[in-house]
Amino acid sequence: MGLLTAREAAQHLHVSLFTLGRIEKEGLLIPFRTPGGHRRYSLEMLREYLEHTRSPSTEPQTRILIVDDGNDVAQSLARTLPSCNFATAQDELHVGIKLADFKPQLVLVSTTMRDMNGQELCRRLNGQDPHLKLLPFDGPERRREDADGSMVEALDLDGLCTSIAAALGLEHVR
Repeated sequence: MGLLTAREAAQHLHVSLFTLGRIEKEGLLIPFRTPGGHRRYSLEMLREYLEHTRSPSTEPQTRILIVDDGNDVAQSLARTLPSCNFATAQDELHVGIKLADFKPQLVLVSTTMRDMNGQELCRRLNGQDPHLKLLPFDGPERRREDADGSMVEALDLDGLCTSIAAALGLEHVR
C-alpha cells in the first residue's frame, strides 16, 4: 500500500497544507503516523474523504461549536455524527470569532476546562444572545491508567449525542 506525504495528499485533494491540517482537526481525515511523527495518507482514505465531502447534500449541515481545551471531543463527535459540521475554540477570543464566522446552531461548552470557567462563559454568552443554544457538558475525565501508565480519557458520547439532539429539537442526530 503506497502512502502519501502531507504535501502529496494536499496536492491530491487540491488544497493547501493549512487546509489539510484543518480537515484533520475537524476529524474528517485521520492520517497514519510514522515513528518520527510524520503524517501519511492512503489513496483510499483520500478517495473516501472526497466522496463524502463532494456528494450532494439534501439538507443543510448542523453547525456545532465546541469550546474545550483540546480537539478530542470534536474528533470523536465528527466520527459519531457525520451529518454535523464542527468547529472548535479554546479561548474566549476564538469563541467570539467562531460565533461570528461559523454561525453555529449550538455551542457545546466544556465545564472541565483548565484555563476557562465553562459555566461562567455560558452565562455571559446567554446574556449577549438569549437565542443562542448553549449546552454545557462535562469534558473527558481522566479515569484510569492504561497498561503503559498513561491516563485514558473517557467521554460519554451517547449521552452527549442525546443532549445535542434534545438541544436542537431533533429526534436523533445519528
